[in-house]
Amino acid sequence: MRLPQIIVYESDGRLKLQLEAPAEQRRWALREARRPETCLGLLARGGPAVLVLKAGRDLERELALLERAAWLYPDAPAVLVADGDRPELAGLAWDLGAAFVLLPPQPRERLPEIVAGLMGVKAEAEKA
Repeated sequence: MRLPQIIVYESDGRLKLQLEAPAEQRRWALREARRPETCLGLLARGGPAVLVLKAGRDLERELALLERAAWLYPDAPAVLVADGDRPELAGLAWDLGAAFVLLPPQPRERLPEIVAGLMGVKAEAEKA
């Protein structure tokens, strides 16, 4: 069985920083990818994984990655994180395969809890 991993796709490192302590505590690999191909390659390794995508800088590319990851790796839940109140983005992200969409007014501090919940669901499925 492969080590569970959190794959973070963002440009500024803030989400990765927020997930470092929980990942270390639970012995999950925390990987940061700056290119969609890198994210997909990490997901292709298999094992429990959660993809965390930061949306906003290049929305077309980010949503395309979300759609491809959900289609190619349906067992790896994806969390889309964005700034600003954008309900249209939430609906689109759900349609493209996001397992969770974290937008204001939800506090970004919930991200570690959300990832842990999704990873727990995935790890339990792997055991069964």
